[in-house]
Amino acid sequence: MNTLPGPRRQASRCAETTTAFTQEAAAALLSRTAEPVYATDDRAECREYIWSATGTHRFDVACGCEELHFSHFERRVGGISVNFVDLACEGGFRIAKTGTSSRYAFQFVIDGTCQLEGLFGRILVRPGEVFILDPEQLTREFWPTTCRQFVVYVEGKFIEQTVAHELHRGLKRPVKFDPVGRDPGILSWLYHLASLPASRSPDGEPSALADRRVVRGVEHTLATMLLLSFHHSESGDYCRDEKGPVPYYIKRAEDYIRSHARDEISVDRIAAAGGVSARTMFYGFKHWRNTTPMAQVRNLRLDLARASLERARLEGGTVSEAALDAGFTNFSQFSKIYKARFGESPSVTLRTC
Repeated sequence: MNTLPGPRRQASRCAETTTAFTQEAAAALLSRTAEPVYATDDRAECREYIWSATGTHRFDVACGCEELHFSHFERRVGGISVNFVDLACEGGFRIAKTGTSSRYAFQFVIDGTCQLEGLFGRILVRPGEVFILDPEQLTREFWPTTCRQFVVYVEGKFIEQTVAHELHRGLKRPVKFDPVGRDPGILSWLYHLASLPASRSPDGEPSALADRRVVRGVEHTLATMLLLSFHHSESGDYCRDEKGPVPYYIKRAEDYIRSHARDEISVDRIAAAGGVSARTMFYGFKHWRNTTPMAQVRNLRLDLARASLERARLEGGTVSEAALDAGFTNFSQFSKIYKARFGESPSVTLRTC
């Protein structure tokens, strides 16, 4: 007879399901992708590889570790790196993050338990949970035998840009996540994403991830899922629901802005399109969109300029042409607000592959 109490019974079933899922995922990643998976049974090679791949993490085995197996799979989606890691060592092993980095690490534990230590204290992380390492955070991990996990690396700059874009304001300090959370269902999405071929499928058909527009959409969607799923310093504003139904005059104004973003535009013209006074339009945007009408215009123009620069990188063109195409006439101001929004100058966007 099973004498486990209800919640523990459920956790046990969840762990069994997770382990089976892990084996299926590992087999699929090894068989369905043409990209090599790094693997070694040598401790020194494992230690060197982990350090070279991260630049921050140091690996060490416990005294009783006689056999070791390590394998690593990576799928890059734009600026996001999705990794599947399988590391087993009887007797246990330690991984210490000893330096700061430019990336957030979201570590989805599939199999094994981890004793995580940092300035936040000591936390036991189990399968189905996720621990999040901020770029500045230093930690120590101890795994008793097995570590199987998906690790998602996201550049700190991209996380902050995603939050700033949603809130229509700059951030005074970097986004800081709570160290541990529960996976709300992102793991299965990561598995399917990692299983997609990077360029072409085995039968020669182009992969969806070969299209830059798809990559940008997936990149943004994944960052949004992470920001909505795990509590952080900007969650209060970022996860806030709309304050009731958006008035129709706001929607009419937004339609007008989208249609005339490249034209000469003013608050009075936006208000006239919405059929209300300029004062009402201003407070409506502040209440329902947490921005102003002209800030909305500016952000849309910046999005248009970035899209033009990305096309120009492939088809030819200049920064000034992209600025003019988006409705900007003051090039020095354009460069300044573009860098504040996207974290890089327009010329860098034009040159970046």
